[in-house]
Amino acid sequence: MAVDIRAGDAFDRPVPAQKHTAERGLGDWDRLRTLLALRRGGSLSAAARALGVDHSTIARRLEAAEQEFGTPLFERGPEGFAPTALGEAVLEAAERMEAEVTGLLRRIDGAATGLTGPVRVTTTPHLAACLLAPALGPFLAAHPGLRMELVADSRSLDLSRREADLALRLARPDLPGLVAKRLGEAGFAFYAARDDHRSFAEQSFIAYQDASGHSPLQRHMASLVPEERIVLRSNAMQALHNAVRSGLGAALLSCFSAEADTALRRLPAPRAIPAVGLWLVYHEDLRRSPRLRAALGFVEGVILGARARLLPPGFPFDPPQGAA
Repeated sequence: MAVDIRAGDAFDRPVPAQKHTAERGLGDWDRLRTLLALRRGGSLSAAARALGVDHSTIARRLEAAEQEFGTPLFERGPEGFAPTALGEAVLEAAERMEAEVTGLLRRIDGAATGLTGPVRVTTTPHLAACLLAPALGPFLAAHPGLRMELVADSRSLDLSRREADLALRLARPDLPGLVAKRLGEAGFAFYAARDDHRSFAEQSFIAYQDASGHSPLQRHMASLVPEERIVLRSNAMQALHNAVRSGLGAALLSCFSAEADTALRRLPAPRAIPAVGLWLVYHEDLRRSPRLRAALGFVEGVILGARARLLPPGFPFDPPQGAA
């Protein structure tokens, strides 16, 4: 039998334990963020967009994570990436870690005292382009230390996960930890090209469609217009506006953009759509942040200054005589 005899402090010195591969995998936050983004997006490209990296980086991090754990964490199928049973367990732990990290970062931001650094505001592409972007010049000139990020996205970005600091939305969210303030209302009505003289009953229609399928515009259109009369659908309000201008058909458009367009005419409809609420939403942890408060003041001022255009006199407009 061989005996290994080591003398002196070399014998007494403890040998560092090798970390288990799974422990190393759980300790790599970039990889865990990648796994979360992959589950939420369902594809390498969607995860890459969410994290602001390229497609190959996502694939490389996923491969490294699966090597660390020694087993697949996702199954690849025609519908995209779906987590395995172990993948779900890892993702549950990653979500708890994410909640702790983002909560800490929100509290740090909320305790900040200076008017410097980034503030991320999100709203629909239409509101971003037509309302907020044109008003940014004076605001940024008055706050030279701020860096505004304007995220034009119809999706409801997750404020708890710091996908944005402040949101201007067309519906009040019902989630814990969020503060929602109603700023006003926006009117929508049917419009057609000025030289398109077809009545509502004769019209072709262009419909707005977002990913949820439950927007007020979609519901109102579905209640008035049969599917066979819809010739185009789009999730971009500007695309609808331009298609109407071309004479393709009529669409539900925002009054604040359509009323000012002399190439359009308001199309009397059997029933008016109620005004849509405008909600300013942020996480309660940020309520004392000077950056957030400055951005709040900016958005509130823009909406206040645009109220006459957002909800024109006479709204909701009367239906035509004899309409049901």
